[in-house]
Amino acid sequence: MNNTRQQTMTDKGRQAVLNNNRPTLSACMIVKNEEKFLSQCLASIKGAVDEIIIVDTGSTDKTVDIAHSFSANVYHHPWNNSFSEARNHSLEYARGDWILQIDADETLEQTDIPLLHTLINNDSYNVIYVAIYNELPGGCAKHYFQRIFRRGKAHFEGIVHNQLIFEGKALQSEIRFYHYGYNLSEQEMQKKYTRTGDLLRQQLAGNPGNLFIMANLVRNYRNEYAFDKVIDFAENGLKISASQTDLVSKNQRQRMSIDLAHAFINKNLIDKAELVCKKALIENPDSFDILLVMGEVFMKKGVFHDALPCFKKYLILKEKENKEPTFFLLSSDFYQYEHTVYNHIGECYKHLGLIHEAIVAYKKAIELNSRDPLNYANLINLYISQDRLIDAKDLTFAAIKSGIANHLIYHLLGKIYAAEGKMNDAIDACKQSLRMDNTNIPTHAYLINLLIQINHLDEASKILKDMLSLYPEEFTFLCLLERITYKQGNKESLVSFVRNILQSNPSDHNIYLHLGSLCMEVEEYADAIEAFERYLRTSSKVDASVIADIAVCYAKQGMREPALFGFQTALKLDPNCKCALQNLAALKANA
Repeated sequence: MNNTRQQTMTDKGRQAVLNNNRPTLSACMIVKNEEKFLSQCLASIKGAVDEIIIVDTGSTDKTVDIAHSFSANVYHHPWNNSFSEARNHSLEYARGDWILQIDADETLEQTDIPLLHTLINNDSYNVIYVAIYNELPGGCAKHYFQRIFRRGKAHFEGIVHNQLIFEGKALQSEIRFYHYGYNLSEQEMQKKYTRTGDLLRQQLAGNPGNLFIMANLVRNYRNEYAFDKVIDFAENGLKISASQTDLVSKNQRQRMSIDLAHAFINKNLIDKAELVCKKALIENPDSFDILLVMGEVFMKKGVFHDALPCFKKYLILKEKENKEPTFFLLSSDFYQYEHTVYNHIGECYKHLGLIHEAIVAYKKAIELNSRDPLNYANLINLYISQDRLIDAKDLTFAAIKSGIANHLIYHLLGKIYAAEGKMNDAIDACKQSLRMDNTNIPTHAYLINLLIQINHLDEASKILKDMLSLYPEEFTFLCLLERITYKQGNKESLVSFVRNILQSNPSDHNIYLHLGSLCMEVEEYADAIEAFERYLRTSSKVDASVIADIAVCYAKQGMREPALFGFQTALKLDPNCKCALQNLAALKANA
C-alpha cells in the first residue's frame, strides 16, 4: 500500500516537471458509437491534458479503436440508462489534479489551452465554467457550463442533461468548447430526441416540478414538433413565480418562454405568442432570444414597424457582446444569428416599401452566412419583384455555382425565366426544383400554371391529377383544376366554383386571393373585387398589391375615379408598387 502511494507521488512529481509545475489534468469521457466525431475531439484535447479516460458503454463501431489510437485509457462499463452514473464511473479512473469533462461530439478551442493551464494553477476555486458554442442548422447557440473541476470536489447528478454538484467556489471563463451534436440529419436527431425524451419523462416522474428537467422536456417536445405538449408543460412551468427562483431557474423560465412562443406561432396563436414574449422581456429585457422571437411575432402580425426595433436592439447588443463577451448563466439559443436578423430586417423593409434598405440588409445577411440558401432566395425574390432580372439571375447562378442552391433557388430561377418569356427554361427549372424536393406544393402549383399558360393542358392535367390524389383538399390545386376547365372552354364551372366558395365564407384569407386572381383571369371583375375586399377585411395586414388589383378591376369596368383612388392608395402604402405605378401612368395618359 505504501509502495503504491510512493509510486503515485513519484509519478506526479515526474509529471509536474514535464508540465512546468502546473497541476495535472485528466480528460474524462463516456462514449458509445462515436466514430463520426471522436477523432476531432481527441485531437483537440491531446495537447491540453495529461491523460484521456474513456468509458465505453457498448460501442459496436470503430470508437474503441480510435480511442486507442490516441493512447486513451479505455474502460468498458454497461449502460444503465443514466449519464451521471456513467460519468461518475469515469471519474474513478482519473489520476489528475483536475478533470476536464468533454463529450465526443465536442472540441476544445486550441488557442485557449494556455488559458486553461493558467486557470487550473489556482487554489481559490474548484470549478471553472467554459463557454459552449452549439452549432445548429440555422446558426450558433451559446451557454456556460462547469466542465473543468478539481478531482474529488464534484460529481454528476441526473440521468440525462446531468448537472455538476460541486464544493467550493466556481470561476467564470471564456474557454471555448464547440458542440456539433445538434447539427445532424433529421433521422439522427429524431433518434436522439426519442432517447432523451424517455429519460427526461422518467426523471420528471421522480422529481415533479423540477424546472431544469421540465425545461429540457419542453425543449425536447418542441424538437419533436409536439406543440400541444410544449404548451401544456411550459404553461405549468411558467406558473412558478420568478421571485421564488434563482438565476439558474430564471434561465429555465426563459427557455420555456421561447419554446412556448414558438409553439403558439406554429399553432397560429400569434396574440398568445406576443403576450409570452412581452412577459419574458420584462424579466430579461436584453435577451437575444426573446428579442428575435418577439420580432418574428410582430412580422407574423404584419406590424413591421414594431418588429424592426427588436431586431436592431439585438444587433446593438450583439455588437457589444462580440467586442467583450459577458459571462451570463442565461443560455442564448440565438447567440450567432446575426444573418437571420439581417434577413428579417430585409423582409421588414421590403414590406414597408423601403427597397434600397431591404437590399442592403439582405446583402449583409449573405455576407454573414453565404451558405444559407434562404439569404439568397429573399434577395432574388425582391429583385424579381422590382424587374431587376439581371441582378436576380446573377445572384441565382452565384448560389448554384457555390453549390448551395436548393429547391427554392431553382423555383426562383423558373420565375426569372418566366418573366423573360423563356417558358421552356422556366419549366425545366421548376422540374429541377421538384427533383430536389418533390413534396413542395408551391413549386408543383407554379409548374402547372406555366404549363397552362403555354397550353400544355394534358401534361398540366396529369401532374394535377397526381397531386390531387395526394392532397385532395388543397385549395391551390382545386383552383388550378378550374383554370384547366376554363382553358378547355367551360367558364361557367369556374364562375360557379368561385361564387360557391365566396358564399361559404371561408376563414382562410389566402383563399380570397386565389379567387380574386381566378376572377381577373376570366374577366369577372365584380366577383374579383368582392374576393379581394374580403381578403383585406380578414387579413391582419394591408397589402398594397391587392389594393392595386382592386383598382385594376375598377379600371377594366371603366370606373375611372375608384380606380384612380385605388392606385393612389396603394402607392401611399408602397411607393414602389409596380402594378400601381404602371396602371396609374396608363390611366392618366388615357384621361
